Amino acid sequence: MMAIRIHTEHGEPHERPARGMLSQLVERIGADGDHFVIVERLTADPDVYIQVWHDTGGDYQLEHRDGSADRHFQAYLPTAAEVVEVMARWARQEKAWDLGPTWRRLDLPAEEEPAHDSRIGG
Repeated sequence: MMAIRIHTEHGEPHERPARGMLSQLVERIGADGDHFVIVERLTADPDVYIQVWHDTGGDYQLEHRDGSADRHFQAYLPTAAEVVEVMARWARQEKAWDLGPTWRRLDLPAEEEPAHDSRIGG
């Protein structure tokens, strides 16, 4: 079990899930009304999270934020399995968890900087 909380577009909360649950949730997203999964560490700042958005037929848009808006990054991955691997490494706080994807800083205008409540669906 991982020390994380997962939120979905359906509003399903999952606390301390096994990796298999994370896999199931990421693999199912893409349909109308079920596009994203947000993961946050149980003991972390609410502005520290990793999240994924997916439309069926497209790549997975993976984002992570490490505090302020200038520490918000995104990458695109082709498969749910790759997304789950990165999210699980992030959740376990593994050294170099972010190696692999090509991360780009997401530039958010100051007036549109997301607060904890305005993450994808949160």
